[in-house]
Amino acid sequence: MEINLRKAVDTDAQEIAKIHVSSWKSAFDGLMPADYINGFTVSSRLDEWQKAIRNNTETVVVAERSNKVVGFMSYFVPTENPDTIELSKLYLCPSVYGQRLGSSFLTHLEQESQTLRTTMIKLYVLDNNEAAIQFYSKNGFEFADGFMSEEFEGSVIIDLLMVKRV
Repeated sequence: MEINLRKAVDTDAQEIAKIHVSSWKSAFDGLMPADYINGFTVSSRLDEWQKAIRNNTETVVVAERSNKVVGFMSYFVPTENPDTIELSKLYLCPSVYGQRLGSSFLTHLEQESQTLRTTMIKLYVLDNNEAAIQFYSKNGFEFADGFMSEEFEGSVIIDLLMVKRV
């Protein structure tokens, strides 16, 4: 079945929020504290995505199959580093895992990089998320110096920097 990638509009925010929460729970189960994962709700994510789409703080792209949103990504070009696109989010409905949709998003991002004349794509990946690390590695990303960390109820959550030159 054909997948269509397009820029998100206001009316997509509800489906994006639902996918964000369901994918978050599926992808991070056992990798992060359950209370941390469950702290993100559809209503909190809805507010986040409505603002992002309305204010254009990030470019949000959705994937549609049969007129239903089945995944999304968001990215931006940091003002302090205009040669780089930062991929903020890439989430899919768990029902479409393994169908190359994530790779389609990355191909779209590389095309966007050419349009924007950037030379690098960067992202942060959870340090113990082996599936995501393998996916990004298979798509040409490599680890670089840099990480972000956050403490939650005594647990430290670490995201590692990965980059791809384009």
